[in-house]
Parts: sequence; C-alpha cells; structure tokens
Amino acid sequence: MNKLLLLILLSHLIVCQGFSQSGDLRITYDANQGVSGLAGANKVYMYSGAVTSGPSGQWEWIVGSPNLDDGIGLMDPLGSGLWTICIDPMSYYSSGVAGPIPGGATIYAIDLFFRNETGTAFGYNFSGSYMIIDMTTNPPSSNFPGLTLSNCAVGSPEVQLKDFVMNNFPNPLKTSTQITFNLKEDARKASITLFDMLGQPVKKFVWNDLKPGITKVNWNGDNDKGTALKNGIYFYTLEVDGVKMMSKRMVISR
Repeated sequence: MNKLLLLILLSHLIVCQGFSQSGDLRITYDANQGVSGLAGANKVYMYSGAVTSGPSGQWEWIVGSPNLDDGIGLMDPLGSGLWTICIDPMSYYSSGVAGPIPGGATIYAIDLFFRNETGTAFGYNFSGSYMIIDMTTNPPSSNFPGLTLSNCAVGSPEVQLKDFVMNNFPNPLKTSTQITFNLKEDARKASITLFDMLGQPVKKFVWNDLKPGITKVNWNGDNDKGTALKNGIYFYTLEVDGVKMMSKRMVISR
C-alpha cells in the first residue's frame, strides 16, 4: 500500500513539473471546429496574449500580429486541419512589445485566436469569440474542444506528429532564442544552419547519432566567430542525413 501511494505521488509530481509556468506547452488547434475559415489554409498563425493580473484579466502580454506574415506565432501543419505550436509561455509572452513579464508573476490564462497569413480568415470558438486557456489547472485546460494541450516533449496522444516539427522562441530574438526540432527516427547526422538575407551561412549547429525525440539548442544571435549579428531577418534550415527538411524565418531585434 505504501509503495502504491508513493508511485501515485511521484506520478502527480512528474505531471506538475511537466506543466510548470516555465515549462514547454504544446498547443494544437483543430481548424475544423468552432467558427473557422481556416479549413484548407496554407498557413495558420496563433495570435495570443498572456494574462497575469488575475483570472478575470484579458489580453495583457500580446505576441504576434493580426495580419502580418512575419513568422511570429506561425504554427506547424499536422494534416487534416490540425496545426501545432510549442512555446515556453513565460519566455514567449515576455518577447512581445510590452516587454518581459516581471519575475515572480503568474500566468493565469492565455487568450488566443487563429488566422491565416494575411489576416483575412480566422478561427474562433463556437460563439465566434476568442478562446481561453486556463493556466491555473494542471495540466492547462480549455473548454473549447478544438484545442489540445500537452507537454512538448511528450506530445499529445490524439495527435501523431509528422517526421519533425521545428520552431524557435522567442521570435524575435532579443537576447537569446531556443530552436527546437522533433525527429521520429534515428539520424546519423543532423544540422541547423542559419543564413542572412543574402543567403550567406552565419552559424551552424551539428549533432551526430541523434535518437528520436526533441532536440533543443539555445542561440544568442552570434555567428560562428562569436560576433553578435546585426538586427534583421534570418533563416534557419534543418538538414537530416543530407536531406534538407525544413526552413523557417526568425528576426533579431535587440
């Protein structure tokens, strides 16, 4: 009986740690549910804001644009109208125009809706309003069934990831950013190369003998010589065993 109780307590502790305020959160959106014009969209962005003033607050730490195709809040397609994004809530919402969230603050909720790349089509809940993620529950929850919330490393049992998912946050990079990609198969060699607007490589990360799962690398915006790069738009490409898998865009704005 004591062993069973200990296992239950340990399991509860692991779940709590996995969804801490400073941990990863995967948000998966089903564009086939709610009031949505995003079925069949080529790109889907998450426009969202964290709430720290209290449970009744709204849209306080906003990240993203309502109509720009700038890569901020861009989600990864999973097929069949499903889109996913992985964020660290505290870091992600500290990267917005309002500046960093004060230390010790609690994120009570995340307000959000979804849009296409031009801001001409949107995804809302069944009432035609924005959705709310309750960050006070463990794990976080939402009463909108079109949202699936999970830990990035674990993923969602309802959603099978593609061969990879790649993103970085915060974006724009102010002091540092974390690039994350997910592999479902072994890789003898994987690399991420960052390029400037002229297509010149400026930074490269290389891994050997990677196993399936999440790989993360922190980058402070320097080149291979350790010199800080200028503000601007950069691109990063994931290559696995000699095959270029995906390229994405990020912004440096110090």
